[in-house]
Order: sequence, then C-alpha cells, then structure tokens
Amino acid sequence: MRLERLMELGKQHSKCPQCGSSKIGGGSGMIYVDDTTFRRTCKCGWKVEVKEEGGSKTHANISS
Repeated sequence: MRLERLMELGKQHSKCPQCGSSKIGGGSGMIYVDDTTFRRTCKCGWKVEVKEEGGSKTHANISS
C-alpha cells in the first residue's frame, strides 16, 4: 500500500465512529497494514477493512 494512501486511511479511521476511541494497542484496538490491506479495529468491536488489489479499491465495513 502506498504511503499516501496509508496516511489518508489513517486520518479517515483514526477515531472509532461507535465509541470515539482513538487508542490502539494494549487491548484497545489495532491497525494492520500490508501490501493490499488496511485494517483498523476498536475495543468496542468496530472494524473496518480496506483492500486494494491491482488498482481496484474496495471498502467494506466488517462490523455493524
């Protein structure tokens, strides 16, 4: 994943829309990034995953 895209996604998903938490680590949530995936979770159960493959972009909320 390109750094510019990672920074954009980090800003968009820095704060949980359900509980407002911006904390990660220590059981408070996590961020996972690899070549094609950005995943952010929160301690309240909220999750978001963004996959980018071959130029096509899909954005899917994993939780309610």
